[in-house]
Amino acid sequence: MLRLLIADDEKIIRETLCSIIDWKSLDIEVVGVCKNGLEAYDAILDEYPDIVLTDISMPKLSGLELIQKITQNHDNIQFIIISGYQDFSYAREAMKYGIKHYILKPCNEQEIIEAVKDSIKEHYRKSSRKDSELKFPFSGEDMKKNLMYDILMQLLSSDLPTEKLPSLYETHLDFYHTPYHLCYIFFLEETFISACLTLMQRFFDKHHISFSFAYIYVKNSLLFFFTDPPEGFSISSELANFFAEHMPESPCTFLEETYSSLLPLLETVCRKVKRYETIYLYSGTHPITICNYNYVFQKTLEISDQLAKETDEKLHQNLLEELKQLLISVKNLEFLRSLVNSLLLKTMQNSSASPTVELANFMMFTASVSSNQEICDFLFEKLEMLYPTPVISSGKLKPFIQEILDYTNEHIGDCNLTLKWIVENQLFMNVDYVSRQFVLQTGIKFSAYLNELRIKKAKQLLINCDAEKIYSIAEQVGCGNNPQYFSHLFKKYTKMTPKEYITKMKMEDHNSL
Repeated sequence: MLRLLIADDEKIIRETLCSIIDWKSLDIEVVGVCKNGLEAYDAILDEYPDIVLTDISMPKLSGLELIQKITQNHDNIQFIIISGYQDFSYAREAMKYGIKHYILKPCNEQEIIEAVKDSIKEHYRKSSRKDSELKFPFSGEDMKKNLMYDILMQLLSSDLPTEKLPSLYETHLDFYHTPYHLCYIFFLEETFISACLTLMQRFFDKHHISFSFAYIYVKNSLLFFFTDPPEGFSISSELANFFAEHMPESPCTFLEETYSSLLPLLETVCRKVKRYETIYLYSGTHPITICNYNYVFQKTLEISDQLAKETDEKLHQNLLEELKQLLISVKNLEFLRSLVNSLLLKTMQNSSASPTVELANFMMFTASVSSNQEICDFLFEKLEMLYPTPVISSGKLKPFIQEILDYTNEHIGDCNLTLKWIVENQLFMNVDYVSRQFVLQTGIKFSAYLNELRIKKAKQLLINCDAEKIYSIAEQVGCGNNPQYFSHLFKKYTKMTPKEYITKMKMEDHNSL
């Protein structure tokens, strides 16, 4: 489901846009309704919408100024302008920023729906292209692939209930809002599996679909799933045509199911697959036979929880030794990888000992090695750092929240700074989860924290600044080359303009002499 934000200074238009259209039927969630450009900018930082429906003429920050500020960064946000201005100069200015939809008031419901549908297609087209262009050795998508494989490994090899998954993995995966498709290929004989998987990879590459997850094979049936494909594209029917052309000797049939989120999909997979005696889990074309690792998995997580709480140094060391012996006993390489990744995720949630990026690099290392001994040697070197003896009532922020605060402080002059960008490019975590945790841990939304930090620094700089150089202060605190926006922001938080603040400070200095 994509996220939509509405911005218009006329209350009746805001409310009408929000209520007159059945947004759910378009697979859209309205995440914000704003009465001016400044409010809309803060809402974009906090709610990270995919589509923004905005007026041009708004107080404090116009629609065009809002678009200019947002399009300076790399977020894939689609803008639709609804305006009463018929002057072509406004449309021409909007076109400079890549805006394709400029709707004149008064307009009807259908015009808006068509513009939104077109924006949905453009969003998925850009997302697909961005995924296909990733050339980095490590990315958030790499993390997602590994974690989804780990989830399937643990679900299919243990008695872990699916409802326990969010507490383990929601730092990096969205279990409640992202829709998924589950596909079945029936009557696929075992001799055709390798050719089938190779053919499917060609299919996904051809259609620029980011397919991240593993395949499950049971009793002549292959299951796999993925996030929403481009609108109007049916994977099952397209795959059937592709197979008929390239592998006509296999009498396969295809079925596709849609799920509103990941959790019910995984429940379905478990219900349909775990009744079979033998399950094969494929990563690429290499299978692993699923066995019952339930005891080892549950015991490992139990020890991990104890390590996070045990304050007695001797007992803490005993638990570390028990954990080592348990990991050494695991003979299956793929299961050991999955187990170690679960431990690292637990550490990421509970400990401030290691930065999030470093833990992510650990997980990528476990994916790259080819023996159990290498994984154990590497992990055992890090155990003391990953599981330090806890300090009673430290009261610290979660480590990834502290990383966000530190990064924001260091890059306060970056006018393109957003929580979404930090999470996706620095932490490689799930934006929804981090956004909720940020509010819970700090008590305020990220936009409010960022604005307060900018105003605090601006006050320090303005003390020794002439009124003529306010534009320079605006740039230094991350408001870009937009002194008007800086002035509105400053007044919102201090109840005075930057010039008035300079005058007030000079008067106080003079009176103190």
